[in-house]
Amino acid sequence: MIFEGVGYSDQGATRESNQDSYLIKVAETHVGDVAMAAVADGMGGLEKGELASAAVARMLSEWFDTKLPLALEALDASVEGFELYVDGQLKGLVQEMNLQLIRYGMSAQANMGTTLTVMLAIGGRYSIAHVGDTRAYQITSDGIVQLTCDQTLVQRELEAGNITEEETRVHPQRNVLLQCLGSTREVLPQLIHGNVQNNAIYLLCSDGFRHEVTAGELYGALGPRVLDAAAWERERRWRESRAGAGMIPGGSGPEGTAPESPAPEGTPSSALMRIADLVMARGEADNITGIVLRAHAEEVRS
Repeated sequence: MIFEGVGYSDQGATRESNQDSYLIKVAETHVGDVAMAAVADGMGGLEKGELASAAVARMLSEWFDTKLPLALEALDASVEGFELYVDGQLKGLVQEMNLQLIRYGMSAQANMGTTLTVMLAIGGRYSIAHVGDTRAYQITSDGIVQLTCDQTLVQRELEAGNITEEETRVHPQRNVLLQCLGSTREVLPQLIHGNVQNNAIYLLCSDGFRHEVTAGELYGALGPRVLDAAAWERERRWRESRAGAGMIPGGSGPEGTAPESPAPEGTPSSALMRIADLVMARGEADNITGIVLRAHAEEVRS
């Protein structure tokens, strides 16, 4: 399986800083492409939230570069055995990141934390570790499916039957989290596994990205019929042209700097930007961050 991904992050219309961070890593290995995508939504006020989310993205990047290659050398074991290993690694990383944020917050006498949704795709399978209300979706020709479950007060009330799905969208406590990194000494991430679908689009996003849009609108903007092979080819050519001019297209996050001009129409980047513009026009006040990761069979790689 081959992966390619882009991300976009916007400070938003009213926030003083961008406390979101994102990460996209793709490496060619003997088992095919290995991909990691992550979105973290920091909190704690101005630079504290930005520091928390950026620290999490940095630790994930370091693990991908240094620890994952060692695990891939032993991939001859069963898929189940390897996923148990990945689960253990992701759980350990989540706990380590959580404790580091707590220690830093105590030393700085500041409350700080971050949500996290991280997806690791290897050998036709994906593993997701999730804490908070960032989200992961799978988008195929059959529709859009939310893979993660929000760890929020309103989601708990929804599951208990106390409120409706429509009420969750406007509930005054919709941003109250049940857990996040940096708040308590023990964090229990939701762990999710599945098969990577050929020609699927995987969307990871902060809550600001999806609050003001419906799942249907996300599908209409980011579905595989829109972000098809031609769209990704336009994205690659645009990025190559920008890189040749000494510019790095992308969003504000570990993988790039904000582009000086909008991405051309018909690219994944422009689709993410259009959603950001739409949610801001509808009154979204939070930071807005989204990643799209495309999976396709090796024989169709351009």
